[in-house]
Amino acid sequence: MPTIRITGFIAFAFAIFWISSSVNAKSGDECLNHLGGGYGDVICYNGLSSDLVSDSRSLYKNIKNRIPKKNPESDLLDKYMAAQDNSVQFCKLKRDAGTEWKESPDGSMYPMLYAKCIYDLRKAQNLFLQDISAMSKW
Repeated sequence: MPTIRITGFIAFAFAIFWISSSVNAKSGDECLNHLGGGYGDVICYNGLSSDLVSDSRSLYKNIKNRIPKKNPESDLLDKYMAAQDNSVQFCKLKRDAGTEWKESPDGSMYPMLYAKCIYDLRKAQNLFLQDISAMSKW
């Protein structure tokens, strides 16, 4: 009887570890190799987007610190970051276009489209900031 409890506990602990590691940020892009159009894709894209947001904030701060005080480029960088945050709302258009413009579509595909759109925006933002960061070190 104790063996069953221990085995059950190990299986439960493994399941909790697997779920928490797939939901947490820093999930790695390995999940992109296993996309299937369902809720697992949403978890993948959300985790990767979270990672990108964190990295982009760090890049932003580093770039901002390199811009001289009272330089208008500092304000431009702030406006860029605000515009990127604001652009996420437009992913609703991509999600709702195939559902006759319903704001709360059912089905696993539509939330995935929304999450992928946000991921694509955050990835482009991160690449843009990486380029600026590299160029500011010249």
